[in-house]
Amino acid sequence: MEPENLRENWELLGDVFYETTEVYEMEWVDKVLKNYKLVMAPYGGMIALAWDSKQLSRGQPKRFIEIYNAAGILLNEIATQYERISVVNLGWSHNEDLIVVTDIGSIYTYDFDGTPLSQASATSAVQDSRVIEAKVFPTYGGTRTGVALLTGNYRFYFISDVSEDNPQYKLMADVPGLDNPPSSWAVLPHDRSIEILVSNNNKLYLIERGSCSPKYPQRMMQSTGAVTEMSVLYKTLDIALFSENGYLWVGSSDLQCMYTEFDTGVTNRPSQLSWCGTYDSMLDMSAAVILVWDSMNQYQVVGVGVDAESTIHYTDSSISVCHEIDGARIISSKSHELIRRVPQAMVDVFRVGSSQSGALLYDAQREFDQSSHKANDYMQEVVERGDIELAVTQCINAAACSTKPKLQKALLRAASYGKCFLANDSPEHFVEMCKTLRVLNEVQSFRIGIPLTYQQLHSFTILGLIKRLVRMRLYYLALPIVDYLKIPGGQQMVLSHWAMDKVKRSKESDEAIADVIFKRVGPSDSISYASVANEARNYGKTELAIKLLDYEPRSAEQVPALMRMSRFTNAIEKAIESGDMDLVHTVIVTMEAKQTSRDFINTLKDYPVASAWYAKWCSLTDSQKLHDHFYTQDNFEASALLSIKELDASMMLDSKLKLLESINRHFTDGSKEFETRQTKEQIALLKRQMALQTKVADIIGLDLNETISILVQRALLADADSVRKEFKISDKKFWWLKVRALAQTRNWPELEKFARSKKSPIGYSPFVMACIENNNKAEAMRYIERVSKEEQVEFYIDLNMPEKAAEIAKSAKSIDLLDNVLNAIGSQNTVLTETINSFKSGL
Repeated sequence: MEPENLRENWELLGDVFYETTEVYEMEWVDKVLKNYKLVMAPYGGMIALAWDSKQLSRGQPKRFIEIYNAAGILLNEIATQYERISVVNLGWSHNEDLIVVTDIGSIYTYDFDGTPLSQASATSAVQDSRVIEAKVFPTYGGTRTGVALLTGNYRFYFISDVSEDNPQYKLMADVPGLDNPPSSWAVLPHDRSIEILVSNNNKLYLIERGSCSPKYPQRMMQSTGAVTEMSVLYKTLDIALFSENGYLWVGSSDLQCMYTEFDTGVTNRPSQLSWCGTYDSMLDMSAAVILVWDSMNQYQVVGVGVDAESTIHYTDSSISVCHEIDGARIISSKSHELIRRVPQAMVDVFRVGSSQSGALLYDAQREFDQSSHKANDYMQEVVERGDIELAVTQCINAAACSTKPKLQKALLRAASYGKCFLANDSPEHFVEMCKTLRVLNEVQSFRIGIPLTYQQLHSFTILGLIKRLVRMRLYYLALPIVDYLKIPGGQQMVLSHWAMDKVKRSKESDEAIADVIFKRVGPSDSISYASVANEARNYGKTELAIKLLDYEPRSAEQVPALMRMSRFTNAIEKAIESGDMDLVHTVIVTMEAKQTSRDFINTLKDYPVASAWYAKWCSLTDSQKLHDHFYTQDNFEASALLSIKELDASMMLDSKLKLLESINRHFTDGSKEFETRQTKEQIALLKRQMALQTKVADIIGLDLNETISILVQRALLADADSVRKEFKISDKKFWWLKVRALAQTRNWPELEKFARSKKSPIGYSPFVMACIENNNKAEAMRYIERVSKEEQVEFYIDLNMPEKAAEIAKSAKSIDLLDNVLNAIGSQNTVLTETINSFKSGL
């Protein structure tokens, strides 16, 4: 494109150039826009059209909200057959959902494809008085969306965030003397509050929830009359006011700083008042205001600045103006145009007589293509300035600002030509710009209809663009873009949305859908199969969800999804396979809470790992549950052992006896013969102890040996003998116990009597030992002669009678016994040592 042709669309307002560029010829030929309410999403988004209720005829058969792309291609239709109500206004939310406000204050939110997302109802006060005007506006810095209403009784209400659960309208303060519709009003959203500027007669009022105060715009001519139209620039909260005498006042929303006051020369109320671009500061006239008069088939562009100027454009049909951050879109029945301030990078290169280095580089490249020597002259000047890098940057930036692919290529070729003169040039900026412009040109094509400028993309972000493509189901374009630009997480996002959309819309069999998704995505973690499965479950496709979850590699996502579908058998299998016992525990706890007892028991029986883990958990938290678990699993031995652990000396005797009987039953059911015998014996012993408790108070809890011992010690010999017989204690064991017990109580007469009662089955060594242990040497001597000589030697040594031990050893003619005595006495007793040695020599 020649610079001369480019500059044909430039208009000068003050010292700032504006250009009007046709973006599309609209597909909706001859659409009469004055019959519709039109809203367009920012950043070249979708267009929503709804019949204006004032234009509807009685015989209108059906009403729709129509969704178009920016080229006027119909994408969707949303039926709006609301009973006896009409649409007052529409708007796009911060996340590009369509918001519809009706005349009874109801707010309907729709997805791009017409799926209802939410509905909020108004209070009876709003419904009864009806809504006559409504505005949709951004809140919380553009991260939320609000709605403000004017009702038939001239009161204002607002909701600051329509995405809240059950949002409620809040009433604003009343405007003094407002008994007719205000001439105009506008919403001023702040971080934590909402204000509304209202024009009533010739006065302005700023109202909040609890206050109302008059406002007086700085330097606004008092004779300008009532303000009949307002427009707020939400990014900076600047405001434009149009008065009934034709004056346009532009300034800050607090009305204390005026940027521009301009006489338009037209007193008719404009059908639209809109900002064009974004106002940065009083020193930078980077915004303009557009006024539209449908009745006059014209719109006027007024530049914002100290010396404001305007230009008038004429149209042959009604138009709608949609604000953008770098300009405004003019939508008509035939065309879609973009009016914007010419970016400074473009001015630097293409302004007539520009001496900027970028302009010289652009000219040099054109001359070089024509093999003209002038190319050398232009480049020589740039080189002498030392501005080659600056020139390259200016050409790259100008290419970014252009919306024409041919001009972009020409500028990028100029930049590439200039880069040949740079020794150490980094290609990243150039390459990234080429990639970005290629993407912008692709999405701007008529069939896609997303006419983003580079400046808009910078604010919208590439991720925002991908999300829009996904919402429009343009997966075939979104996926190559994220791969081409190497967007982190982009492929996962696109494939996830594609898979969910496939689940939602496909009429194929569950197996076919799952197969298609798996073939496209593969066995990887690039998407969350669990999220896709959850979507399938929401649409009632449970079997499809199960099939999809088989592909999910992350157990932490797979198992909870199975539990949400009450597929506990699948969930416990996957949890066990993962080896994550925390996950197994989660499944078990959920199963116990949600399944019937029978189902829970049967499931655990089939999975020993889960059963063992449940038992371990119950042992730490609830012993009764553990008892129940062992019982249901027929684990009788475990039940018995658990009961044994619960035996406590402090238990009541009846309770202890019942617990022992329960343990006995468990061992019997488990065919544990030895354990059964032992438990029966313990029960019998406890019963006998309970019978003897009146004679021996502290007998409870003793074992069998201790029981016999204490009976002997308490001289209850007949009872001890009875216990012996009942429990079939052998004679040897009984004699051992009785000897020790009698010696411990120093009942020596009874001990002697016992020794004489009959021949001892254990010999008499235990008698001697018991006497020695209880420090009765004399009594020990009574029995020592009844033991063998070897034992006598040891006992005499223990009794500190080495001489006697030596005599016994000598009589036994045993050198070994003599050596034992020698070892016992050591070297201190020399006389005895010599005697023993003589004994040894005599043997």
